Amino acid sequence: MGEVDTAPEVAAKVIEDLTALEVDPDKCERLYKAALVQSNSGVTYRMLAKVLTTGKVDLVHYGCDLDADGKPTTKWKIRRILEQAPERFDKELEAIKKGVMDDGEVVLGAWVHDMTGLPDVAAQGKSLDEWSRSMTAEVRKKPS
Repeated sequence: MGEVDTAPEVAAKVIEDLTALEVDPDKCERLYKAALVQSNSGVTYRMLAKVLTTGKVDLVHYGCDLDADGKPTTKWKIRRILEQAPERFDKELEAIKKGVMDDGEVVLGAWVHDMTGLPDVAAQGKSLDEWSRSMTAEVRKKPS
């Protein structure tokens, strides 16, 4: 009998995190807005958008559990939408809320954080982290 090579023929692909929204200031990309939607069952939906050089926005939203710092842990129902008019952010926020209601739940709150007026990407990132932390604390205070 001959030898059998058990090594894979193709290297395993690294699974890309579809929820990662990388912002490259060298390409004039900036954070745009973030949103959280909370349902009466305690489910949180998070959305984040960045502005591209073209003025269009990339969006990502998903259901998630948040840790105490407002960082998403478990994620599901991931939806990534590329190169849209900025108005799409508000339409997607309404679609998330409608999806919550279509699932037989009630929207307890929806909050938006607008980062368009901040001077640079570093300030936007810091503001987003602070907002996420404070919103997570706020959401956890609300009775389900």
